[in-house]
Amino acid sequence: MTTYLCQCSQRRCRRFPRQNDGGLANRENKGSIFAMSQTAERERETFEQSVRGVPHRTLPILDLASLVDGDTASIRNLADNLRQILSEIGFLCVVNHGVPPSVITGLIERSAEFFALPEATKTALAINRHERGYTPMNVEVIQDSDIGGASRNDRNEAFNFGMEYPADDPNVISGKRMYGANVWPESVPGYDAAAREYMAHMERLSKRLLPVWEVALGLEPHHFDASFESAHSYVRTIRYPGKAVLDVEELGIRPHVDTSFMTLLPRENEPGLQVMDADGEWFWPDCPEGGIVVNFGLYIERLSNEVVRATPHRVIPPVTGTRYSLPFFMCPRLEAVVECLPTCCGPDNPPRYQPESFWNLHTDRMSKIYPHFAAKEGEG
Repeated sequence: MTTYLCQCSQRRCRRFPRQNDGGLANRENKGSIFAMSQTAERERETFEQSVRGVPHRTLPILDLASLVDGDTASIRNLADNLRQILSEIGFLCVVNHGVPPSVITGLIERSAEFFALPEATKTALAINRHERGYTPMNVEVIQDSDIGGASRNDRNEAFNFGMEYPADDPNVISGKRMYGANVWPESVPGYDAAAREYMAHMERLSKRLLPVWEVALGLEPHHFDASFESAHSYVRTIRYPGKAVLDVEELGIRPHVDTSFMTLLPRENEPGLQVMDADGEWFWPDCPEGGIVVNFGLYIERLSNEVVRATPHRVIPPVTGTRYSLPFFMCPRLEAVVECLPTCCGPDNPPRYQPESFWNLHTDRMSKIYPHFAAKEGEG
């Protein structure tokens, strides 16, 4: 017998047939999915506006046209300008720096050729425990709890190379981390030559700035010379593909600080770099055409007892096109001691950090915020 439900009482009767509530549940489920979809889209739009809608600011400029190597007056004049910048955002732009545009474009062109290779060819040069080689797209993830942000893989691919140590160096012979040889993409003729030329020009520029830093920080001339003999500087060539619509927490590189003394970055073909100021606000840094952006890292922050700020920064994927980036990380020799400068501490301002080698500072930091480097610690 068919069962009916009377709507005028809760007794079973034959007046009204029982409704199949599956249709109602289905409608409710669709409504819930739609609401969730709307919420997700609002979250995505809010995130995208929060990263792409930040304001622009013009970076302070250090004009090196007047810098004459060994000339005290020109060095002191630039040091006065640098000292003022140090108390500001921790980023600046150098112009009239002497690095030929052809050196920069030459490495960009070779890098574009490399990143266009088949994935199997690139991964044959996979990044190693010496931080040299290739990192595929969406593999790297920065986990920097000091700055915050969710852990999501970065939307970029990169290729690292750096200081070349002689084969008879004891650390090379022992296989100590960071002392390995570069791995070059033989499928791209001229890549190694372009890379070495770029490294040479950027290292020359960065060392020209050392006397300016010495005066700005009240140090004796040549204070930094010993620390930057056999300097462990390196380059990351990075490709950021365009993404018109960003997912929540999708970034080219997550917020981080560098371990370097300084990082030098030629102005890129597509915007992407963003800087966090001392108040925790993000902005797009504006640098003149042909300028080189300079930011300060953990090495100088610790040397200066935090007089100089290691400035957090991140990269937003371009809306269209592809962004190529060539950051040069100016670092001291790996065994240099990171110890508070005598002009940056005193009885009322003791050192904030214990002395340690740059090797320890760098490898500890990289293993902490880049899990793929921590995973390689035990490799031979």
